[in-house]
Amino acid sequence: GESKPSRALEEFTPATLYRAETEQGRNEAAREFIDQTHGGDIRAAFGAIAAPSATSGIPDSLRIIIAKEIAVRATKAAMGNAYPDGAVDEVIFWMEGQGRLGRKAKAGFFAYDEAGKRQGYWDGLADKYQRAAEQPSLVDVQHRLMFVQALEAVRALEEGVLMDIREGDVGAILGWGFAPATGGPLSWLDILGSAYAAERCDQLVADYGDRFTCPELLRDMAAKGQSFYGRFGADAKAA
Repeated sequence: GESKPSRALEEFTPATLYRAETEQGRNEAAREFIDQTHGGDIRAAFGAIAAPSATSGIPDSLRIIIAKEIAVRATKAAMGNAYPDGAVDEVIFWMEGQGRLGRKAKAGFFAYDEAGKRQGYWDGLADKYQRAAEQPSLVDVQHRLMFVQALEAVRALEEGVLMDIREGDVGAILGWGFAPATGGPLSWLDILGSAYAAERCDQLVADYGDRFTCPELLRDMAAKGQSFYGRFGADAKAA
């Protein structure tokens, strides 16, 4: 069959990983609303792991219309029938139809006062995506948001898009506030340990879908008891 085009053909810039990881984070936060996870829990999950600028997990800093264009025109055009985010797009389309175009319009996923200060999630979200009787644990909410981004960094490294793991970590923190206390997505996976990270991927696949599939690189590292900085860090390169 035809070979799958490699992202290694794309020159790495901080924007490359930024686009991939922020889109995955946005999409997962939207999916959690679809799954009827309480909005306060989503925000709490982000607040526990991310910089203040990233606590929403939702792009009110961008116009919803721009998020829609990224999702449909870029991603769907590139993936064709394999495009997996139709359910996410429905949320974005619905928000646009409600006139919830983002922070500049003082109407997005969040409500705003006349001065433009964020007031909490818009009540319309709770009306449309009513809270399920049984809610996931805070760790589950966090791991959905974290793993979906961190695995993009692993895939970028695996495919040769990301050449220096330090760039991936620093770019994630400075670019959009990825859990700065962890040191970045690859450092975070090192904190978890490759064996646990691979196992957790399998659990997330079973519960939430194939987007959490463990990359072959991470699976190999788990089998060998390796860490990212042990395998790809400066000391490993110098050896």
